[in-house]
Amino acid sequence: MIIKRISLLAICLLVSILFILLLSYFSVLKEKHSNNFIRLLPSGKLSQENVLELKGANWYIAGAKNEHIFMGNLRAPDRILQVGISFKDTLGLKLRFPNDLKIFEGYTNQVENDSIYTLDGNQPALYSGNLKSLSSKYISKPPFFTQGIYSGCNIFVFRVVQSGKNWLVRYRPDSLGFKKPKNLLEKQVDGIFCTDGNLIKVPNSNKIIYVYYYRNQFIFADDNLNLIYRGKTIDTVTHAHIKVAYIKSTNQTTLASPPLFVNKQSTANEKYLFIHSALIADNEVAESLDKVSVIDVYAIKDGKYQFSFYLPDIKKSKVRDFKVHEQSLYALYDHYLYKYRLNF
Repeated sequence: MIIKRISLLAICLLVSILFILLLSYFSVLKEKHSNNFIRLLPSGKLSQENVLELKGANWYIAGAKNEHIFMGNLRAPDRILQVGISFKDTLGLKLRFPNDLKIFEGYTNQVENDSIYTLDGNQPALYSGNLKSLSSKYISKPPFFTQGIYSGCNIFVFRVVQSGKNWLVRYRPDSLGFKKPKNLLEKQVDGIFCTDGNLIKVPNSNKIIYVYYYRNQFIFADDNLNLIYRGKTIDTVTHAHIKVAYIKSTNQTTLASPPLFVNKQSTANEKYLFIHSALIADNEVAESLDKVSVIDVYAIKDGKYQFSFYLPDIKKSKVRDFKVHEQSLYALYDHYLYKYRLNF
């Protein structure tokens, strides 16, 4: 009788272990094959050229012009580091603001041709200067904004919060008010987190791109906010996977759980849109992506997917910021700036 009970318990234990193993197997299998898309990964699209070690941290890529890349620093908004594209020479630049105004954290710089635009959406305030005199002047006080770019011809495009949701708006410092289009950003959940994304400019044009973080979509428009087309990334996440919670004591909304990132960072040159994707394709192995970041490439003219390539991790760090200038890709890892040549 005792032997029979022991045998029965052993069988139950084995069946339980087998059941758990099967559940684990199918869970992993589903995770690896749930995205339902394939990447084109031709070889030789990227080759490393140079590397520059930056002193300190908190750097970001503020712009590019001809033979130079310009680095901004979040902790020192009045400082810009000018880097030659060969990485053989660097020059520290200090911006001067009116009445010895001290610029604190929160301001960021954008270098466009010979001009430098200093923006802060919380103050809010706009300043402009140039690379020759390094003297900046106050432009105006725009509406509060959460992202902003200078698009050219004295026009800025901002992302603002109006009526409880995000909007893209066109702003001219020399005109009254701003232009707010209808439904350029499409609400799916709450109108704020579900429409979060990355606003970028297409170089040497008046075109802008807005890439959603949590869905497989991006918007291509001109700086008058006339929609040209809505593009789709190659993955299948059409709806933002986010949960929003309301905090009554502070009258604020917040994310109730970590969201599913689809697109992390974006940049563009005149021909292509480059998106740092967060999702694995069905023809990729999860372990192989532990040491690289995936960059998906789309044509600017119609938003069609072209191919993908990998940016390698550097010293166990993922790429933190990147920009394409002409035929080169500049990738920022912690305090290292790498230059890669694009072979296409």
